[in-house]
Amino acid sequence: MNKLEEMLKDAFKPGTARGKFFFGLVFFLLALMFVVFGFWKTLFIALLTALGVFIGSAETIGKATAKLIDKIYPPRNQKVVYTQEDIEKVKKVAELKKSARAKAEPAAGAQSESGEEKEAKG
Repeated sequence: MNKLEEMLKDAFKPGTARGKFFFGLVFFLLALMFVVFGFWKTLFIALLTALGVFIGSAETIGKATAKLIDKIYPPRNQKVVYTQEDIEKVKKVAELKKSARAKAEPAAGAQSESGEEKEAKG
């Protein structure tokens, strides 16, 4: 079973031999559908297929429908609660950005000065 999984992963990876064949076949079928059915009918088939995959990936139809409705119309006025861990992560990222800017500013200033010195000499 592990070998089959590797083959499937390899099939979906662009640049590999199986990936080239897979994507070539998929786009050939898509082009064939455009020729046979037309743009709008092909788009309709693709949308219904995507909807079926979305519903089929959920545990129950009720959960899938609720998830779909929440994606299309997100709940409004919903209170967002942040944990202390979330706040600490945001603070760490802000500190890292601040220190990166502090390191970059002197280096940028030194480069601009050397460029101005070259112009003055030339």
